[in-house]
Amino acid sequence: MATSDYVEANTPKKGELRDNSDVAVLEHTPSVISKDTAAHAKSNGKLVSLSDLLSFADDKDHLLMAAGTIGALAAGMAQPLQIVLIGDVLNGLNPTDSSSSIVGKVDDAVLNYVYVAVVAMLAGFLQVACWSTTASRQVKRIRGAYVRSIVTKEMGWFDVNEPMQLSTRIVEAALMIQEGMGRKIGDGLHSLSMALTGIAIGLIKGWEMALILMTLMPFVAFTAFLSMKVMTKATQTGIEAYGQAGAIAQESLSNVRTVHTFNACQHFIDKYKRALDSATRAGISKGFAVGWGTGLMFFTMLCTYAAGMFYGAYKVANDQLDGDKCTGSGCYDGGRVVVVFAAVLTGSMAIGQAAPSVEALVAARAAAYDVFQTIRRASLIDPLSDEGKILDKVSGEIVIKNVSFAYPSRPDAQVCSNYSLTIRAGETVALVGPSGSGKSTIVSLLERFYDPLSGVVSIDGVDVRDLNVKWLRQQIGLVNQEPILFPTTIKENIRHGAPSASDEQVMQAARMSNAFDFIEALPQGFNTEVGERGTQLSGGQKQRIAIARAIVKNPPILLLDEATSALDTESEYIVQKSLDRLLAASRRTTIVIAHRLSTIRNADRIAVHENGSIVEIGSHDELMKIPDGHYRKLVELQSPSIEVDDESTVSNGPRTLVQDTTTGSLTIADNKFVSTAGEDTTSPSSNVLSRVRKMASPEWIFLFGGGLGAILNAGVFPAWGVMMAKITVLFFDYSKTEHEMVRDARYWSLGFVALGVVFGLSKVLQHYCFAVASERLIARVRLAAYSAMLRQDIGWFDKPENASGALLARLSSDATTLLALTSESLNRLLVNVTTLVIVFAVCFYFSWQMTLILLAVAPLLTISSFMVNMSVADGDSTSKKNNDADVSAGALLTTAIDSIRTVASLGMEKELSSKYIELLEVSKQTDTRGGLVAGAAFGFSLGMMLLVAALLFYVSSRWISHGTITFEDMFAVLMVFSLSSFSIGSAAQGATDPKKAQQSAENIFEIIDRVPPIDALSTDGKLFSSVKGSLEFRDVQFAYPSRLGAQIYNGYNLTIAPGQTVALVGASGCGKSTAIALLERFYDPHTGSVSLDGVDLRHLSLPWLRDRISLVSQEPVLFAGTIAENIALGKPGATREEITQAAQDASSLDFIRNLPDGFDTNVGDRGGHISGGQKQRIALARAIVRDPDILLLDEATSALDNESERIVQSSLNRLLKLKQRTTIIVAHRLSTIRNADLIAVTEQGAVVEIGTHDELVQLPEGRYKQLLARQANQS
Repeated sequence: MATSDYVEANTPKKGELRDNSDVAVLEHTPSVISKDTAAHAKSNGKLVSLSDLLSFADDKDHLLMAAGTIGALAAGMAQPLQIVLIGDVLNGLNPTDSSSSIVGKVDDAVLNYVYVAVVAMLAGFLQVACWSTTASRQVKRIRGAYVRSIVTKEMGWFDVNEPMQLSTRIVEAALMIQEGMGRKIGDGLHSLSMALTGIAIGLIKGWEMALILMTLMPFVAFTAFLSMKVMTKATQTGIEAYGQAGAIAQESLSNVRTVHTFNACQHFIDKYKRALDSATRAGISKGFAVGWGTGLMFFTMLCTYAAGMFYGAYKVANDQLDGDKCTGSGCYDGGRVVVVFAAVLTGSMAIGQAAPSVEALVAARAAAYDVFQTIRRASLIDPLSDEGKILDKVSGEIVIKNVSFAYPSRPDAQVCSNYSLTIRAGETVALVGPSGSGKSTIVSLLERFYDPLSGVVSIDGVDVRDLNVKWLRQQIGLVNQEPILFPTTIKENIRHGAPSASDEQVMQAARMSNAFDFIEALPQGFNTEVGERGTQLSGGQKQRIAIARAIVKNPPILLLDEATSALDTESEYIVQKSLDRLLAASRRTTIVIAHRLSTIRNADRIAVHENGSIVEIGSHDELMKIPDGHYRKLVELQSPSIEVDDESTVSNGPRTLVQDTTTGSLTIADNKFVSTAGEDTTSPSSNVLSRVRKMASPEWIFLFGGGLGAILNAGVFPAWGVMMAKITVLFFDYSKTEHEMVRDARYWSLGFVALGVVFGLSKVLQHYCFAVASERLIARVRLAAYSAMLRQDIGWFDKPENASGALLARLSSDATTLLALTSESLNRLLVNVTTLVIVFAVCFYFSWQMTLILLAVAPLLTISSFMVNMSVADGDSTSKKNNDADVSAGALLTTAIDSIRTVASLGMEKELSSKYIELLEVSKQTDTRGGLVAGAAFGFSLGMMLLVAALLFYVSSRWISHGTITFEDMFAVLMVFSLSSFSIGSAAQGATDPKKAQQSAENIFEIIDRVPPIDALSTDGKLFSSVKGSLEFRDVQFAYPSRLGAQIYNGYNLTIAPGQTVALVGASGCGKSTAIALLERFYDPHTGSVSLDGVDLRHLSLPWLRDRISLVSQEPVLFAGTIAENIALGKPGATREEITQAAQDASSLDFIRNLPDGFDTNVGDRGGHISGGQKQRIALARAIVRDPDILLLDEATSALDNESERIVQSSLNRLLKLKQRTTIIVAHRLSTIRNADLIAVTEQGAVVEIGTHDELVQLPEGRYKQLLARQANQS
């Protein structure tokens, strides 16, 4: 696999597009996948073709699309056919006919109107119901195929494709795709049918005049094309910007403890805001493009009508008024001109109506581009492919021969160069050496996370590239240095190793990994939820579950990459003995990567690495015999000088504490506190609508401008109708001279040009202003929600419903949906209300009788409009359930991407993608019902308009025959009413369900309103001018909010003097890291207090407190960005000199300078581009650069190799001597803390021994002495 394979990795190269079987999801596979999709999309401004957009349809979808297309075409023909009926009505209203003749002819036309209305109702139902339903079905398949494609990609693809953006991208894109490929396609076909039918009727009735009217249509098309190009670019820019914002939100929310530790909330809020600003600018550009494109298109359209009307008047005057009256079939009279003009007008109006559909379709095709490219790019290492050999039996012989390799993200930094290693079947080989020397790379190559650039990796003599990937990974058990658990129960996490494992096998694996006892001690036992990434458990507990997960798999090859690094001495001893028994029983091939050499001395062979190659190999005894050997030096550096005197005692030295094992329920006050911490503290949302509009109020000037544009737009159509009536009457006024008719026609033609100018400018004003208001509101809401999320206490994040993936889904969907309560609703309200007011005012002026008829049918029109608005949503109470399912699906995808290496090693790709699809399927039945409701509403609305027009004709024919009203009055009311219905219909297009919008607003405000008991951004509290550093835990009782039944502390006491270095030791899960969590105020104790310099931490300013503390955790978290940026996170505004000094103090400077880009090297998401030891040293530098008063080291050197640990430990010792700095060290490796001023031994949530190393080793039967002896025996 050459590194060139990763240049533009999201764009498939020739021949890389998959065939249909590669994107099969749900019950169907896309049937239309063109091989030149990428090239075609590029040539069209990164758009997929319409056939590709619809390529995920199955047979049922094809039937639905066919029915929907027939319905749309039939419904679109209804309006032009109405023109023919109008011609019949006009002929029937001939003043020369008798009253009875007039009524009879009009009644025949009215009956035809009713027939057309019934057909329109049915056709409208099919159009909307079918396209809405099939869009929902196809988008679910697209999302499923996207997720399936993502989880099967090789690791090199993730290295260069910013995985943090992937889950956000599909949420944003899916919304656009469903909007564009559902109802909007039906609306577009409807408009196309209307345009073609109208123009066809115009050509048949009067081709000369029709051609004149169509002369300027190329200009209309050109303006639409320009608008589409700008919209495409703006849409893609917006998606990319929101993707970046989503990546920022994901990495901060999923690593919120690190964010809080370094007071980095505002840092990430500022980054998120910058990304939102880019998205806002793109959205505004898109709104402006839609405005000027639509406005210019309508302007050219009205200019066309002006020219056509003038020509029509000229033809009528020439044929009817010149004295030599034309009598042939091709002669133009008033009726023919009206029919031709109205038909072409209707067809041209349909082109304008198609603008929202074109806009949505373009946005969908643009949004689909990256998604489809991702789906269609074949994975270079596909774990779901059936290709490759499957061996009958695996002996476990591994041969790595002449392998060279560099990570795709850093192709210039070669990790392995001509690397060779042979491991015999059943042999245990340990890989040791400095961090970054290539040890973990060997594990990645064996798992086929990557393929070598050259050379061969083989198992039992078969190149791993020739083996079936899924089968290969089933033969390998992997336990990583940083264990990843999934947000489910302990039992299910272990069972991920072997999905078919019984409960008994799961429990047996837990016993073998020394996890059974602590699991059973939990209130829910094996059914305990571990939280996102296992945050509800200690590091050691997570590691033991990860080991159990590997054991239950019972693989012939076992890879242990620092598998016991997070375990305490006793647990490590037991687990190591269990692993030794496991290896001895089955003679499985094992590769062990370890910095702690005591764990690998019994390995059959030990391979010592340096700079990507093996410099020594042999057994422990063999390597120790090599004078000045690399391995021997490492052992000598790590071997502690331990003095254990069983006979000696010290009278006044150490303090042995007897833990009170009595446990009882908390007091009433305690329960009150627990209840407060465990529940959301929110302010009631009394008026969601007013709050949303208040948030939109800063853009009131733009809302005003958009409203003004909407009002002007609303007035255009009634004015259009009046002008149409006037010009129509002119065509029938044969009392005028030829000159007078041409003169009046010129006047009304110029009026249409003026109307086009007003319409064009108002469209720009409307769309631009509402785009500014909308985009800024979305950004403001997202920023407020994100800021509120970041400031929450850690206990809030521990809840499953607040996992980072669920929160990201809220940010993506809810913020956008609530637009229905502001600019979108204001636009609809102003257009509809203004139009109706003007319509009734104008109609009343021309004929109060016909206006009264309109008022009589107004309730029907109101119901029709209401149904159209409601037809855009599912309209039932399950909408929130569906939304929750989408949120859960988003959270699942985020988890999968975040843990992709673990997913790959466990072969969980199919399970996760199936679970994702299963969550999407929750809304399937409701979506179908929603489509039927929407179709019925649209069909009713469409037919009702025609029935009302039929009623008006029926009544007006009788009034005209009796002389009650004139022809002009009737036609003015008719045209104003008909044209204004376009305006109301267009305003309703694309509307969002108000109920869904209100639910989204409530979700957002629930987060914004929550007042966290520990507010990360609150500046309230005391500040000290200087910090001495005395710390005290007094009678602390504590249980994690998510597991209140599992008491961690029950009367915990510990006093630390200023400047002291205190080490906390004890078994995993005994409460060592809990002390650090309480000092950082991740949580507050239920009772008792934790104080700094005599002041309860709860009374101090939280940001000020955390600025005084630096924490280096057991599992270091780095953020996407450069090494310099990650170090500077510890001290905002740090100079390059300070960053360099901190790196030097943390023993990081040399390896950083050896990187091609030095401090500007991008570490990747979660620091995935560098080794674990390198990550830890950068984390140390980040802690050092802020020069804290209190330093917390939670297994800070556990990930370092021996030499680096010695150098870093020396640097830390030097730092402690330079400044009287209070330091707390949590350590399993006791050699690293023997020089501490005090060592506190913790058991079951209480300190049982405390003293110096020398004092504690002299305690008979002391717990520290036992731990030390156990570790000495292992060395």
